[in-house]
Amino acid sequence: MPARRRRSYVRSPYLRLKMWDAKMKGDIYEIQLEAVKPLALPIVGSYQATHELLISRVKEILSRLNSEPSLLQEYMWYAEKMWKLTQRYGSDALQKEADALYLWYLARGRNDIALRMIAQALGIKISSLEHIVEKTLAPILTSIIGKGTLMADGSEQSLIEYAGEIATISGYIDLSNMDEGDTVIIRCYVKIREDSDYKLYRSETFEGKQPEPALYILPKLSGLAFKTTLQQTAGAYKSFDYLFVKGI
Repeated sequence: MPARRRRSYVRSPYLRLKMWDAKMKGDIYEIQLEAVKPLALPIVGSYQATHELLISRVKEILSRLNSEPSLLQEYMWYAEKMWKLTQRYGSDALQKEADALYLWYLARGRNDIALRMIAQALGIKISSLEHIVEKTLAPILTSIIGKGTLMADGSEQSLIEYAGEIATISGYIDLSNMDEGDTVIIRCYVKIREDSDYKLYRSETFEGKQPEPALYILPKLSGLAFKTTLQQTAGAYKSFDYLFVKGI
């Protein structure tokens, strides 16, 4: 016989409030505090020395930069969080966590040099913004905007057309099916004014069998709209696989 299933209860907000009130008894917390206080005192005592050092370092850095003395406390929070990272992480994990924390405060308008100097005082070298964008943000903010297979028909055919928020567009076109006698033209266009037509950015012609068939379309900044086309002008018509992504 299977075991009886326990009854499940849905606690109402009022019942949860009563449970919380029952726990918040002064005499109970007094007993708990007396038990843990001797264990906590050495830890708190050692941190006070670190806290004093952090204050002096942050004040010194802000003074040297003549930067936002009114935000001392916020830079202190940053320094404390950065110090805690050094106690929990090491090597690559520490670098990633430190870069993420730096980026959070930078996005809130804090001084880039001050943030880097505070981290440096704790033995952490914050990565360059280019590295953070490429290695940390790009994989998160990149998404596929077009993929499939195009069958050439002799006309200029659109592989991808993107219009929207500012983005960087890149992609691949597979020219593996090309044979001797085939000619393919790849064109990239951009629109730089809302009421204007597309302007040709680049045109490249490929002929015959391709020794390196995976054609990489280098990242192009799209402010308003971007388009890449393929036109096969010679040879028996072939099919072409493609993949395009947008990033920051």
